[in-house]
Amino acid sequence: MKHMTRKCLALLTSLALMACAPQSDIQTNTNLVTENTAAPKFKWPRSYDYMAEDATLVFSATSNWRHDSGIAGAHAFWARESDTNGTGLFITEDARVFSGANLVKFDVVILNSVTGPVLSDDQQAALQRFVEAGGGLIAQHATGDSSLAKDWPWWETQLGTKFVSHPADPQFQTADVVTLASDHPVMAGLGEKFSHTDEWYTFNSPVDGNVIVLAGLDESTYSPINKIYGVEDLRMGPKPSDHPIVWAKCPSSGKVIYSALGHKTDSYDNTVHQTLLRNAMAWVRSEGGHGCP
Repeated sequence: MKHMTRKCLALLTSLALMACAPQSDIQTNTNLVTENTAAPKFKWPRSYDYMAEDATLVFSATSNWRHDSGIAGAHAFWARESDTNGTGLFITEDARVFSGANLVKFDVVILNSVTGPVLSDDQQAALQRFVEAGGGLIAQHATGDSSLAKDWPWWETQLGTKFVSHPADPQFQTADVVTLASDHPVMAGLGEKFSHTDEWYTFNSPVDGNVIVLAGLDESTYSPINKIYGVEDLRMGPKPSDHPIVWAKCPSSGKVIYSALGHKTDSYDNTVHQTLLRNAMAWVRSEGGHGCP
């Protein structure tokens, strides 16, 4: 199972670091030692012992903007999926969950509209190792607003672009999401396009790096304008491929999906959006490189 591979990797990495670290580094890194010994360790609830293997971790901490409605909607959706599929589910805002030892029971991590610098360097590194060792990562909506990426270079690379703003007059609009990679497993059953109501993010450029852009926005079907604050003209281009909204990457052995959909609870009432999320979960859990760039 995937989590066993990551468990072995985490153990070997820890042993190697202990063996190879110069004695002077161990003695002088007093801030890290003090921080780690002062903070109480993460404590699992009793239910952890009964959680199914290959479970899903949903993390929704925020120190920047908080999308309470969308976070609640995503929690409810993933809870229903867990009940339906019989998979384990753990929902938390406690960043101490991100360590090699704690992540071994999970196959997938969902960053549910996570904003701001909520992860320490060690916690960022633990999640990066989890993904690159074969774990799945689904990042939703505000996780792409660049406030998390600002202090996390690895996530900045996975995101591959920078958030600019969203319309504000009106903020929520119905637009066409256009399929750009019809043969990708995440887009199965979604058709050429689907209509969806949401808060539509604009980014400063196409997505960099080794990426498959799965869906884009048809800007002719909504008003990409914000006359209330910040940048007014939020158009990225006349073609849906100019305005990415869902994309996939495969760092090392892992799989990452980012979707900008999901600002409010009612976003999760759209049956096509539900299909996209189910497909995303199935793909990031899948073995092998099918669907990778």
